[in-house]
Amino acid sequence: MTRSRSAARGNASTRLTDEQIGAEATRRLAWDAAVPPNALHVKVSHGRITLLGVLQLDQQRAAALEDVSRLFGVTGVSDLAIIKAKLP
Repeated sequence: MTRSRSAARGNASTRLTDEQIGAEATRRLAWDAAVPPNALHVKVSHGRITLLGVLQLDQQRAAALEDVSRLFGVTGVSDLAIIKAKLP
């Protein structure tokens, strides 16, 4: 007996909305200790995430990109965040 999946990959009913993707991306960024709270703003259009904001380290950028790029339904990520180190 073979099993079949009821939802096809391209089925519109299985796709997440931009609002759902944005909410999950924001939640993941908030839970990541490597990303400063409220440092990034997330915009989503047609499954493509755009990150906007200011970070202090390139490691924070890498963590943020990893957090959002693997989300279900994401078709791409545009990183428009600026790295601006704090002065001592």
